[in-house]
Amino acid sequence: MKRNSLFTVLLLIAFIFHYNTVRAQFFVDYDGSVTAGLWQQDATSSLNVFSNLDSFSADNLVYFNASNKKQNALQIINTPNSTSNTSSWIIGQTISCNILAQKTTKGLEVSSYSSSSVSNNSKAYGILSSAGNAKSGYNYGICTSLSGSNNGTGLFASSGSYPNAYEITGKYAGYFDGNVKVIGNVTATTVTTTSDLRLKNNIRQIENGSLSKIMEMNVVRYGLKNQEVNILEPTEEAKYLYSPDSDILKQEHIGLIAQELQQIYPELVNEGEDGYLSVNYIEIIPILIKSIQELKTKVDVLENDAAKSIQRGNEKTDIGGLSLQAILYQNDPNPFTENTTIEFIIPGSVRNAVLYIYDMNGHQIDERTISERGNTSLTIQGSSLDAGMYLYSLITDGVVVDTKRMILTK
Repeated sequence: MKRNSLFTVLLLIAFIFHYNTVRAQFFVDYDGSVTAGLWQQDATSSLNVFSNLDSFSADNLVYFNASNKKQNALQIINTPNSTSNTSSWIIGQTISCNILAQKTTKGLEVSSYSSSSVSNNSKAYGILSSAGNAKSGYNYGICTSLSGSNNGTGLFASSGSYPNAYEITGKYAGYFDGNVKVIGNVTATTVTTTSDLRLKNNIRQIENGSLSKIMEMNVVRYGLKNQEVNILEPTEEAKYLYSPDSDILKQEHIGLIAQELQQIYPELVNEGEDGYLSVNYIEIIPILIKSIQELKTKVDVLENDAAKSIQRGNEKTDIGGLSLQAILYQNDPNPFTENTTIEFIIPGSVRNAVLYIYDMNGHQIDERTISERGNTSLTIQGSSLDAGMYLYSLITDGVVVDTKRMILTK
């Protein structure tokens, strides 16, 4: 009798679970699919959970619907032995679906957080995702997008004071509040730096001397060392930042040594939280601009001097006295009655420089040793010579630089 009663109960339960027109709170279909909540006949998911009879997806492996109520469609909380360490997943959490009323809507909220710092070798991932082996070029570990016409960002990441984001004026694929570090190359069509006057204060002109500081910079070629990393997991072999066949390790780089630049422009060198130094190459550009401006000023002065030298009849002058060869100028005045001045440029590399004076028959009548270097001159007194025409020649290290004529009248 008991067996017959038990069989009757089981038969009744089976009838309830297989009768498709009954709206049960918990329903197991003949194909193994399970429905919890108020059930609809055309639900085809393997697991369906409803809190009412609103719209649902009919083709999901698992479907949860929290409707418009302030609740979570699915929340999974993993609490270890210590109550301060909690990992939680809130999927499809809806505080309010009325976005126009300026409420917050979350399609997915994930948290892995400890209220106190953990000293053991634990790891925390807010989201850990992986994708691969689909069609080449169509594998996305994380794929996010900004929809609609309003401002915002497809991805917001923060290490600052606003972990829940704030108003964004513009439309961006990604928006980062905090420092960003990349292990590898960064490729971009254009890179810009915020430089609006309205965002600056304490503006002042950069001091002169940029050109000389640029000349102190030591530009070198170098390769990168591989760096060992700690992955908090016991391994037989050390783990490194780059793979041994990485192009970054093979490539030769050109740049500056941060420790050396720190002695010239300390504000262009940053020390990271890992203790390593980095160089702000972007802000070297304004220094280069300033150096070019200083160089242009010097060139203008030299060109002006060169023009004056050419007017004095010295065709060999290139840039006002900075020629690597010695230069002899025409005496001034010429002709002269009392005294005349002869100017010349003697490079610092010249060991011996002598000015010789000859008569028109080629006889040497005077010799002046020139000990000074650079722009210098000497004076010829008319009282030491008879009236007539003379030749004077500048000879440096046994080489005749130039010969010119001067005329003395009395």
